[in-house]
Formats: sequence, structure tokens, C-alpha cells
Amino acid sequence: MQSIELGTKTSYDEIPYESHPFPQSHPDRLATVGRIFGMNPAPVTKCRVLELGCASGGNLIPMAFNLRDSDFLGVDLSVQETTIGQATIQGLGLPNIRIAHASILDIDKSWGQFDFIISHGVYSWVPQNIQEKMLAICSDNLNPSGIAYISYNTYPGWHMREAIRRMMTYHIGQFSDNRQRLQQARALIEFLANSVPTDNSPYGMLLKSELEIVKKSQDYYLFHDHLEEVNLPVYFHQFAERAAVAGLQYLGEADFSVMLTSGFSPEVKETLQRISPNIINTEQYMDFLRNRFFRQTLLCHHDVALKRNLGGESVSNLLFASAAQPLDHPVDLTAHKKVSFRTPDGASIETNRPLTKAVFLVLREYWPRAINLDTLLGEAYRKLDGGGLLAGALENSSILAADLLQCYSARVVELHTWQADFVTKASERPQVTKLAAYFIAQGKNIVANQRHEAVSLNAVEQQLVGFLDGSKDRAAMEEHLFDLVQRGKLTANRDGSIITNPDQVRAILDAALDAALEKMASASLFCE
Repeated sequence: MQSIELGTKTSYDEIPYESHPFPQSHPDRLATVGRIFGMNPAPVTKCRVLELGCASGGNLIPMAFNLRDSDFLGVDLSVQETTIGQATIQGLGLPNIRIAHASILDIDKSWGQFDFIISHGVYSWVPQNIQEKMLAICSDNLNPSGIAYISYNTYPGWHMREAIRRMMTYHIGQFSDNRQRLQQARALIEFLANSVPTDNSPYGMLLKSELEIVKKSQDYYLFHDHLEEVNLPVYFHQFAERAAVAGLQYLGEADFSVMLTSGFSPEVKETLQRISPNIINTEQYMDFLRNRFFRQTLLCHHDVALKRNLGGESVSNLLFASAAQPLDHPVDLTAHKKVSFRTPDGASIETNRPLTKAVFLVLREYWPRAINLDTLLGEAYRKLDGGGLLAGALENSSILAADLLQCYSARVVELHTWQADFVTKASERPQVTKLAAYFIAQGKNIVANQRHEAVSLNAVEQQLVGFLDGSKDRAAMEEHLFDLVQRGKLTANRDGSIITNPDQVRAILDAALDAALEKMASASLFCE
């Protein structure tokens, strides 16, 4: 294999890729899926993690910040990205993480064993020899009970995006400056979107739909995901075959819900079962049906025995969380009334089971925290006991875990093996996590929360994040915001007009403060 010269400047040095947390790549997500399918992965509180292509550490550093007893190593070829990451690690004083300026090709067994190996947004954008090396690393450097995460572009969905990519790369081939190439790529997208007829034209409708998606992409995403010299999508069965050659087997997807046939009609499900002798075939046929263009696949060693027949016991030892709210108020807990619960993302379930309804009320009260099954049942029983419905609930408790598994597959419930120690209410003197405060101090408006999510903050929230250190009460917060308005750092607006009257400004800031504290609490940005 040919090594890459580390001194070579990459396109990521010229146009850095914005690095943010990817919840689907977190060790907790990987461990959760592993546990569901019968694996016994290392606890995320004491594990070793390798990220291939970590950029500036926007994904890896928050993991290390919240999992202080685990060890993290990131590798990236960009000098600029690794330098930024190393500075962030030093600024946060994290002893359990290192970002190395190195080539993926230079990793060998001497680097040691890891419980989790992750690589997001790399596989499809490197040549085939590096793709093979990535899978080899996932085999050679993964512990026996370890789990690897690799994301990649897939066919058939990427056929249309590949056509658009080729149109753009053809057009920008006459320009050498990358910024100009970006500008010209966008100009071509605008031209095509405005010029291709859509009336009675399936091609035009499909092209316009894809163009609208590409148009909304930020510059760094458009350049690296669409205009890089290398972009090699694969069919899922091809990826699975390559993994098998490396001694790995398909575990599942980081997004568990996409593995299931529940979204198809009974006739489609029956056909899939009949024509699919194994899970690889089933997954490939579902990609055909869904026109899938991207996967976030989990792999493990080929000799790991996986349990594919799932039931309540598959999730009974996990933690449960849900943001779903009832559509009817108040909730009728009797068996005579069906109630729908819906998440902010639009996922929903409908049930008439008293216990399930009570469970969702409990989960909403605890959100965004996750709780174990015993605590969940105990709280639900108390709600039902007040209405004289406890006896029936006890009879149904044995099937609750199976119900929650179905809710997980429908994206209504989250499952976890672990959660950070955050609080869900703003105290009299709230404290924002130091990780969020650090990124705001660096001029960012997107921070990582304690659930490994990227949270976008408005101007008021940004000003509060660095201010709330656990010593400031409500009066101090109000004066801080008022002073910022007086100094022109913030503006008070009402109905599109700037307000300068002090009493009106204070009233506006009071409402904005309430909203900011509520958002930061629900976004898991507060700590003890």
C-alpha cells in the first residue's frame, strides 16, 4: 500500500469541514444496538475509541469531555484541522484524548485495540485502497466484542446525486481556484433548477428535487461531499461483501428504525421475506424500495453470535427516554380511549393500553433524561393507582418492554446504555457545561450538549452560555442582558422595530431570558 505524504496540503486545509457531534456515532448508540442484538460491548464509561478522519475533533472531543474515564484517539490528514483540535483539547484540559496528524494507511496493530472504531463521512471520499485499509483497521484493531461505525454513500439513491455531481464537476473543471469553483457550482445549480421543465417530466421533477437539497448545502458540505475528486458510492451488498472479506459481519444500522420493514405494506413485507434468504439481501432490497443514498452501518467480528429474533428481553436492561407528548389533554388512562403521542420530529404512536399511556406521561416528565425500566414502571404504577387502574397494568407489565422496543423502532422512544449527569431544570443559579461555554468563547454559535447533539444558539443564548457559571441569580442575568443592550451588543425588538424604552427593553429581555433558560434546560446544557 502506498503511504500518503503528511506534508501535503489537503483541500480540508483550504476549506475546513465544520466538525460537529454526530449522535449516531456515539459509543452509547453503538453499544445500544449491540446489546439489542445480544452483544456485550464494553461499557462506554470505560472504553477505548478510535475515530478515523476526525477533522478538528467536533465529534470526538465532546465524547471525551463527558466520558472522562474512557480513552479517545482521533486521526486526520489535515494539518489545519488537527492543529485546531489539539488546541481545543489543550484549552479544555482534557487528558483522555489525543488527535494525531497521521494517515489512515499508517495505522497498524501497534496502535492497539479499541472497543469502538468510528468513521463518519470518510469512506466514500477516499480511494479504494484506503477504503480497504479502513475495514482492515476495523478488523485488526477492534476488540473481540468491539463495534465499528462507518458511514458512506449508497446506490441506488446516489445515482441522481452522482449525475448532479458530474454536471458540477464538468462545469468547474475550467477553474482552478476552489472558492471560484464553489461559486460556479452554485451558479450551475441555480441555472439547472430554473431551466429544467418539471411539467409532465419525471426527470425534471426528480432533478429539481435533488437540486433543491444541494442548493441548501453550506459551502464546506457542498465542496467536500459533492465536488471532491473522489466520491465512490456503493450498493449495500458490496459494502457487506467487502466487510466480510476483512473478517467483519453486518451488525445493524446506527438508526435502528431503518432496518425494519414496518413502513411497508403487508404484501411488500411478505415478498421481502420470501426473496431474502438473509439480512444482507433484505437490507439491499429495502434500499431498492427506498432509493436509499446514505448508510451509517455498524460492524462487528465475523465470529460474534448475534441474536436476530428480538423481544422485550432485548431492551429490558437499557435506559428509556422520549420527548413524545399526548395530543389529547388531559390523558384518559382507561382502556376505553385511544391516545396518540407524538415527538417534535413527527414520529407518533397510538395506544389504548393504560400502562403504555402512563409510561409515556412519565417519560415526558423525565425528558430529556433517560430512566431504567424499574423506575419507569414504578412511576407509571403510581399514576395508575390513583385512578384505580393498577391491577390491569400489572397484568400487562410483562409485555411493556416489547411495546417499548416497537416504539424505539418507530423513533418514538430512545434507548441508551448511559447518559451524562445533566439537569433538566434551571436552578436559581444555573451552570452551563464548560464545553458549551468554551465553544461560545471561540466564536461558535453551535455547541455540543451533554446528549452529544449539536445545538444552535441565538444571540441571547450565546451571551448567557458564557455567563452562567453557577454563581449568577436571576437579577444578575437580567442586568447582564440589559447592559449588553445598553452597550449595543444586543438589540431589543418588537414587531420588527428596535425598542429603546428601558422599561419595555426589560420586559422584552425578561421574556427572552425565560425562553433561553427553558431551551437550555431542555437541550441538556445545564450541569450540577
